[in-house]
Parts: sequence; C-alpha cells; structure tokens
Amino acid sequence: MNNEYDISGNFARYKKKSTKKRGYDIVVFDCDSTLTKIEGVDLLAELKGREKEVKALTEMTMNGHLLFSQALHQRLEMVKPTKKELLWLGGQYIENRLSDAREVIARLKEAGRKVYIVTGGYREAVEILAEYLGVKKRNVFALDLKFGKNENYLGPNWKNPLSQHDGKREILRRISKQGKTIFVGDGATDLETKDVVDLFVGFGGVVVRPIVKENADVFLEELSLLPILKIVQKGRKT
Repeated sequence: MNNEYDISGNFARYKKKSTKKRGYDIVVFDCDSTLTKIEGVDLLAELKGREKEVKALTEMTMNGHLLFSQALHQRLEMVKPTKKELLWLGGQYIENRLSDAREVIARLKEAGRKVYIVTGGYREAVEILAEYLGVKKRNVFALDLKFGKNENYLGPNWKNPLSQHDGKREILRRISKQGKTIFVGDGATDLETKDVVDLFVGFGGVVVRPIVKENADVFLEELSLLPILKIVQKGRKT
C-alpha cells in the first residue's frame, strides 16, 4: 500500500493522542530548500538544458504565484527525468544536505518524537535522503512518477494527493491527528498547511520567501535546523 495516495487506509490505525506534556509530538519536514540546500527539479533541469525555464516556474510556485499542480506538469514535461537520474539526484540531496539535519532528526527520535518528510519532490530521490537521515520510508510522502520498461519517464501518478493543489495540506491534516504537529518548510505550498498543524515553522535558511516570512508562526533565517529542537521540546513559538 502506497502511503502517498491511499492515506485514508494508511492512517486509519492512528488516533489522536491527547497529551499534557509541553512541546510537540510530531515534526514534519519539507525536503528541498529545507533538509537540503537545493531544489531537485532545478538540478535535473540543468542536465536537460532547461534550467532557466524550470527555475522560473519553481520560483513562481514557491512564492505563491502559480498552482503547484500546474507547475508540476510543465516542469516534468521539460525535464522528463529517468529513474537513473532520480537516483543521481538522491546523491545530490545528501551531498547538499543541511549540515545538522541528520543530528536534529536523530535527537528528535531519541526524544520520542515522530519524524516525517512531506514533499513535492520525487520519491526515488527523496527516499535516498530519508534513509541517510534516518527517516523510515513509511514516513516519507513524495511524488510518484511512472516509468517505462527502459526506466524512461512516462508521467506522474495523478492519484497521489501531492500532485494536486492542497495535497500537502491534506496529508498534514491526517498526520496531525496523531498528536501535536509542527511542519517545517520554505515555500508557499508548505504555508498552505498552516491551518491544519499546531505550528508552522517557515524555513528561510536556504532562501527567504516573503510570503512565508510574513505569514509563518515562526520564521528561521539561519542555515540550521537546531532551533527546531528547542521549539519541539519547550512548545515555544520563539
């Protein structure tokens, strides 16, 4: 069962846990420009000589000027990544990871917090980074692409909520039923989840997006995820 789009079944066994302790129970991270310093689709575009066009679409989407579903189709038609290229991208994610991402996730898990990754990135690449960071595959929600016999790109799986507008919001709504939830992300599609999580932390350590900075509950501008540990433990907004 793929947790990306069969979310009703995947989350059926979880119930909202009431807790009187301070802090938060669940920490969810975006991937690109949050756990890693790159935008994966832009890097793939460099391989195809379409960097300028794809990067423009990425910026429009991340700043809230274009629906993600529209940008997804246009960018994928330009890039058409093979499975081999996505495996390469996974290595680039690791190479360009935030230096303290692995430590932060390890400490969150040691403290008994659940850690998820919810991203508009591509599964084959994101799962490579997730494994390196210590996040279980079942806790990774990413886009699924379809490939042919030669592992050439055929198209996205449109049944996956993450391929649609408000897809992240729907998945975060389900995750948050398990307990008090923080979502950490850099873009407008991340900000859309603000009303279904307990705290939205805008991350500007890689790139500052004005719409996120202005509307996040908390906004971090340093190139570090370490402040998340204090927020999670103390339940503070600053």
